[in-house]
Amino acid sequence: MINLFGFIITILYYKIAEKLKKFPLINKFPVIVIAGIMLIVTLELFNIDFSFYNESASYLTFMLIPSTIALGYPIYKNLNLLKRNKRIIYTAFIISTIIAVVMTYITAKLCHSETGVIESMLPKSVTAPIAIEISKEIGAIPELTVCVVVLTGVFGGMFGHKILQLIKVKNDIAIGLSIGAASHIIGTAKCIEKGREKQIVMASVAIVIVGILTAVVVPLFIFFLHK
Repeated sequence: MINLFGFIITILYYKIAEKLKKFPLINKFPVIVIAGIMLIVTLELFNIDFSFYNESASYLTFMLIPSTIALGYPIYKNLNLLKRNKRIIYTAFIISTIIAVVMTYITAKLCHSETGVIESMLPKSVTAPIAIEISKEIGAIPELTVCVVVLTGVFGGMFGHKILQLIKVKNDIAIGLSIGAASHIIGTAKCIEKGREKQIVMASVAIVIVGILTAVVVPLFIFFLHK
């Protein structure tokens, strides 16, 4: 018999979280955070083993791949915008990828983190399907990687636009590039909420290209680190 417990309860809690977003204070948090808290409370309250939930929610994990591919649609619709800004875009992606990896390593080292933990954190700024594969490839801990990816995305979704506003960044192209490169799909979802098409396009491009660049940079970084 197919176990659909995790699949059903995750979708159910996500829909409930969307409804709860209408209330004051709660609307400050991304839907994924609200749903995640409800899931954690349920698992703890009813003493449900996480592996049981995780196995039954694997269908949703698999669907992350086609949903990531679907981001290609807004990109395809705005090819002219990308062509006009390609020099800025690719320069920004290369710099952001290198900074994300190097600064994560330096910060973790300063906190005296173990090697396995540090390596698991390196792909934190890319979407989960890509981050998981990178983590497996370098021999890190995929479960920890996913946790850090989600936390990074949640932080970007909650505070990314506010930080950029604080430092007077107003250009939609720059905002989209920054949000997508730093906080992947969750940050992009915030751009979608705001309805700013240029931000959505640039953030979508960032998810794809920064993901590819990170898949190259992280293994190379680990190789030269251990050489």
